[in-house]
Amino acid sequence: MGFAPAAFAQSAGSTNGNTMQAGKTKSGDAGDTGMGAEPVKSYPKITLDTLANFEFSGIAADDGPNRGPQPYLRFDSVISVATSESLNFYGLFQFKARQPRAADDPNKDLFVNQGAGRKVGGKFKELYARYGTWRVGKFVQNFGRAYVLLPGPFAADFIEEPDQGYEPSEMLGVEKLHVFGSEKYGWQQISVSAFMVDRSPLHRSFPYDEGQIHYKDGGVGNTHLPTNVMITYDALNVPVGRGVQATVQASAIHWGRTYGVPRGEFWSTLGGDVSIPLGNSVRQTLQRHYTQLHLYAEGARRANYKGVPGSARNYVTEAADFMRGPWRFDLSATQRWTTDPVLMTQQDRIYTGTIGHNFATQSLVLLSVARERVADRAGVYAGIRLVQTLTTCARCAGGPAY
Repeated sequence: MGFAPAAFAQSAGSTNGNTMQAGKTKSGDAGDTGMGAEPVKSYPKITLDTLANFEFSGIAADDGPNRGPQPYLRFDSVISVATSESLNFYGLFQFKARQPRAADDPNKDLFVNQGAGRKVGGKFKELYARYGTWRVGKFVQNFGRAYVLLPGPFAADFIEEPDQGYEPSEMLGVEKLHVFGSEKYGWQQISVSAFMVDRSPLHRSFPYDEGQIHYKDGGVGNTHLPTNVMITYDALNVPVGRGVQATVQASAIHWGRTYGVPRGEFWSTLGGDVSIPLGNSVRQTLQRHYTQLHLYAEGARRANYKGVPGSARNYVTEAADFMRGPWRFDLSATQRWTTDPVLMTQQDRIYTGTIGHNFATQSLVLLSVARERVADRAGVYAGIRLVQTLTTCARCAGGPAY
């Protein structure tokens, strides 16, 4: 079980799930046992999963008002229906804090993606159909992976969402995936997509309603047509030696010009991670004493930030995750620089530390502390979080078991 709040659910970034399945060549009917036995009924296959997060947390600011500590409930629910080997329908319903901080709050830019003091609402973050190597609908574009994979509940605060960060969410579009045939150097794939901001009623949430987006609201990706284009290269599970595996991603997005700005943005990212097993035996693994060090780094750049020519926002993230049996120990750091042709450069940073323990009941308890500085404001966000995985059905199929 990972630390990222929706790592198992999100389709972008975690490209080893749906995309790997989509890229497989057909080697036989899934309903055939391959041993001359009577075929079993394998479709439809249904998956229902929920990742529930209960948190007690708050902010202690260096100056100005504090928030909390107070309870916060968030959950991410996945439904996946595969009607054949080629066709799959997927939805990710996300219930989390959505209300912006008050405009008169001097600390409104601190921990903007955390839950303390904000009203919550639920909506479909993703709702799409995949046919073979094609995907169409509402989905997070496969650009960057830090917002999914960073360890600790607060580590991705600078990166989540497309307004302040570089998570290309709330987009409607179409994607084509190409998987390379050889796996000698890991699973390699290229994905290309065209998309635009979701201006449909799917953007609305309940009980707190974010409302529906209109073209004149502006914002990155809010174009008349899906003229925003992305290309991404992924190399997954690349063998390095002695059980070490690496993953690399390089991606770029050309955004169209939106309402009220002279220029569209251009995003680019390069990142990778390496998993290093540390002296594990079969017996240790079976006894839940598996030991691993996971190192992660990613850089990203938003050129023409907010549509202003010559401006930019740059991000550099590093993280280390040490796992020993059920225990996890994590550190992460993200630096962010915003440059402008007229204004002075603004440097922001966040550092996090987390201790966690996995239980056999698919439960995870996390104790996490984050220190963040944005411009001249700074503070600490700390809390304890209980994460519970609730699997109602994992690829359940009608007919006999398979």
